[in-house]
Amino acid sequence: MSMPVRLLEVPYDSGHHAVRHGAGPAALVAAGAVRRLGAAGAVVDHGRLELDLPHGFSIEAATGTEVMRRVAGDVAAHPGHLPVVLAGNCGVTLGVVAGLRVREPGRRVAVLWFDAHGDLQSPATSASGFFDGMGFAMMGGRCWQALARTVPGFAPLPDERAVLVGGHDLDEAERELLDAAGPTWLGVADIRAGRTGEVLDRVAAHADAVHIHVDLDVHDPSVAPANSYAAPGGLLPGEVRDTVTAAVERLPLASATVASWDPRHDVEHRMRDTGLALLGHLGALAAAQA
Repeated sequence: MSMPVRLLEVPYDSGHHAVRHGAGPAALVAAGAVRRLGAAGAVVDHGRLELDLPHGFSIEAATGTEVMRRVAGDVAAHPGHLPVVLAGNCGVTLGVVAGLRVREPGRRVAVLWFDAHGDLQSPATSASGFFDGMGFAMMGGRCWQALARTVPGFAPLPDERAVLVGGHDLDEAERELLDAAGPTWLGVADIRAGRTGEVLDRVAAHADAVHIHVDLDVHDPSVAPANSYAAPGGLLPGEVRDTVTAAVERLPLASATVASWDPRHDVEHRMRDTGLALLGHLGALAAAQA
């Protein structure tokens, strides 16, 4: 029997409930996310994260980290379930992986971070100050570590278990980090040149399982813009799903995040349907795991 799936809605964007990217999780559920995730036979337990966040003045880093803590707690509280999280912000993945570590402290989980952006900025390099633009850097121990350590189960993700997939709208500091050291960068051109397997083979040598993180703006806006940050030059839906499949052929699927869809920017529901198809694919992979 396959492992049941815990589908968790996290409808927050920068500490705000159900607006902008935070509106995406509920819209995906309303469009059939639970059914699509379970279509191949996976049993789906559906939950929703509800926070009592302060009204009025709030601090983005503080509220964002509280969301991470609560996600980590939900993952830890559901042993025996495969977490699939619908999130407003990408930083939620830090909480997912931390919660997995609480459940199985010795399990080495790799992270494939599908995103148009690197999310590898820091307070020293960010021109916008957008906390969620630092999520992958925070996971890797490069910034906000005092806050990160308040998330139960957190430990910095080693670079040999971290891959930025499909990143194509990066700032100069992120490019320098990826070129010099840091996570592996599996770019759009690399995928189309057939380099996916060799990169994933290297990662699999250092990991026991994989978390799939997909910011829907990794897709090219010709599909439909996922959000206001969408940039040309991204992947097509089949390329995303094929890369996910290649990863799960090498490592068991530990968990997944689908993030950052702002329904206001969609065109004819095309990005919504792309997200639903991805959930169906993840559900089929989960159902196939004994």
